Amino acid sequence: MNPRPSPESPADHLRYEFAQLEKMRQQILADMEAMRVQEHNLRTYEARLRDSRPSLVAASAPPSDAAPDIERDKIARLRALVEAERRALVDERLVLREERALLTQKAEELKQREAWVEGRERDLKAKAFAPPPKPRGSASPFAAARSFLSFGTKRAAG
Repeated sequence: MNPRPSPESPADHLRYEFAQLEKMRQQILADMEAMRVQEHNLRTYEARLRDSRPSLVAASAPPSDAAPDIERDKIARLRALVEAERRALVDERLVLREERALLTQKAEELKQREAWVEGRERDLKAKAFAPPPKPRGSASPFAAARSFLSFGTKRAAG
């Protein structure tokens, strides 16, 4: 895969992740279409095998004890091959279904993360535009000493 660029912000990172997920989704859809074509071809091939089965028996040499057994073995091997292909296709479909579920889950996580980032950005913007806090002391360096001294005289008088 392409090296991952360093994102400028979390939103850029989320956009990058979403683009990657979209690429994977497109690839999965293309793979699914290829499997549909393969399945159609296998079904066509299987139908041809079924149709040619009577002609194999009719076109064979005069029946002997070994000829039907040979033909039966050939048909059994062909059926086994077709069944193996069918099982592989079912397995691939299951894998694609699981990958699609994972992609959906990842997309949901990205949406939640994006919503969180947007909320965080709003909070940061609100803090950036908030008025600065007022300073707690006076501008005079001696005001603190005066207030301390006046506190001490009030306490002594009281």
